[in-house]
Amino acid sequence: MPPGKQQQSNAMLYTMITFVALFIIAATCAVIFYVKAEDYRTAKVDADRRLQALANPSEQGKISSIVGKTPSGQSAFGTLAAHVNTLVSVITGQSTESLADIAASEKVNNTNVEINKTLATLGADAALIGGQTEPVALLKQIEALHVSVNQLRGENRSLAAQLNDVQTNADLLAERARRREEQLMQEMARYQQRFNEVQAQYDELEALMKQSSDEQVQAVMERLDRAREQISEKNAQLEAMQARLEDTEQQLKDALAKLNEWGRFNKEVAALQPDARIIRIDDQLGVVYLNVGSDDHVYVGLTFGVYDRNAPLPEDGKGKAEIEVFKVEKNLSMAKINRVSKKNPIVPEDVVANLVWDSQTSNQFVVAGLFDFDRDGFHDEEGAVRIRELIERWGGRVVDTVTVNTDFVVLGDAPEPMEQPKPEELEADPSLARRVQAVADAAKAYQEVIDRAERLSVPVLNQTRFLHLIGYESLAAKSTPF
Repeated sequence: MPPGKQQQSNAMLYTMITFVALFIIAATCAVIFYVKAEDYRTAKVDADRRLQALANPSEQGKISSIVGKTPSGQSAFGTLAAHVNTLVSVITGQSTESLADIAASEKVNNTNVEINKTLATLGADAALIGGQTEPVALLKQIEALHVSVNQLRGENRSLAAQLNDVQTNADLLAERARRREEQLMQEMARYQQRFNEVQAQYDELEALMKQSSDEQVQAVMERLDRAREQISEKNAQLEAMQARLEDTEQQLKDALAKLNEWGRFNKEVAALQPDARIIRIDDQLGVVYLNVGSDDHVYVGLTFGVYDRNAPLPEDGKGKAEIEVFKVEKNLSMAKINRVSKKNPIVPEDVVANLVWDSQTSNQFVVAGLFDFDRDGFHDEEGAVRIRELIERWGGRVVDTVTVNTDFVVLGDAPEPMEQPKPEELEADPSLARRVQAVADAAKAYQEVIDRAERLSVPVLNQTRFLHLIGYESLAAKSTPF
């Protein structure tokens, strides 16, 4: 064979050998791959079967929602097992470490056994939380038991309170029994004393019975004579004492009358002293000038009655004129003339006075009754209020009750009592009874003021005299205090 063909034949042989070798290698690799793939498939089927035994596909998709958050480094199965151990531990009280090597079914079975034992110990009370045919809702039963415990505690407190009340009542009954026993003992002592007295009288009578009749009569007559003498002496002493008592009472009445007159006189004299004097008169302007000013606490609007300088203030309080201050300076004030007597005009050095106003002190008044400022014959609804406002305006104080500190009582007309309403009138006007009672109460209070003023010698002024003494009578019907 030529050398060229020999070389070509060798190359083809090498190529064929290489191809066969590669084919054998590829076939071997394919066989090996097939064997491995079959092993992997078998392992996968086995793994799927084991996984199916642990969780079906639906449960596998919800494993995170079933188990919850899985701690790092721990499987979902291990986390679920830990949850089961914790739940069993909460129910039975066993530690989670002691439950680690126990199967879940055994744990559940043991838990059911413990619950059944507990139910068995409850006996008939087990029906309250369900039996074996009814699942036991532990949390609900705990809540129910908590409610029952609270109810029992409330009942216990109620019973304790009742027991305390019973104990208190028992103590009261015991105290009453003790007092009753003491009373009975005292009564028994009195009865014993009375018995002793009766026994003594009986013994005395028995002794008298043993005496002769003449001796008894003589003894009785002697006792009777002595009793008559004693009665005569007592009567004489009583008559003498009665005479002295009548004489003393008369002297006391006379002294009280003089004391009342003197006390009332002193109060009125002290209050009716002049407050200032007129130093100049302007007849054309109808203005007078007073010797008091702001240093004496004089203010605009203050009224005075004007009186003769050489004569005491009249009993009715009416002066020759009435003035009202309209300008005040330091030591001087100007007042307009509201009323003046044509027969007795104002002259310099005449004195002025206001019963309520005082530059040094404040008088105390009590106001009672009904008043008629406008002189129309009808009582003003706010008459007493206006009197109070006048007093307070001039610096006085108004109180409700007459006491030893009261300086004057301003007394209006007595409240007129209303007739007792008939049943049909009360039915038509239910408030009528209250008005009748209110008038009766006012009349009673009015009389009490009069009585207390009389007892305490407090001067009583009627409306007219009061208005004269404050220089306001001419303004009363046409103005208000403010």
